[in-house]
Amino acid sequence: MNNTKIFIIGPFFTEIEEKFILKVKEELERKGHEAKTPLDIGYAKDGSEKFFNDDLRNIEQSDIVVAILDGHDPGTMCEIGYAKSAGKKIIGLWTDKERRLDPFVKWLCTKIVRSVDELEGVC
Repeated sequence: MNNTKIFIIGPFFTEIEEKFILKVKEELERKGHEAKTPLDIGYAKDGSEKFFNDDLRNIEQSDIVVAILDGHDPGTMCEIGYAKSAGKKIIGLWTDKERRLDPFVKWLCTKIVRSVDELEGVC
């Protein structure tokens, strides 16, 4: 087992977004990584302070942060900034084929990949 701790951040507010973040998690686990998402740490719709602190703690405790960039979710963008300030390796997953990725977000990420399959080579 690889045992790399990966925290996956990104939007999960629709059924499709939730399925995608879980797909990313399952794929990383299948490759031997220890993967978590905000769904694993007790996300609450009210955005509780406990969840906020647990989210930041999981970023701090991870070896790598995988950020799903599709949708330009404001929470994800804040998490990327926090991860960057914590010195984390940030892999941006950008599957959007219509819009361009904001250069500021691109520069915050260590690497940008265009598919779940591409994560294998960088995590």
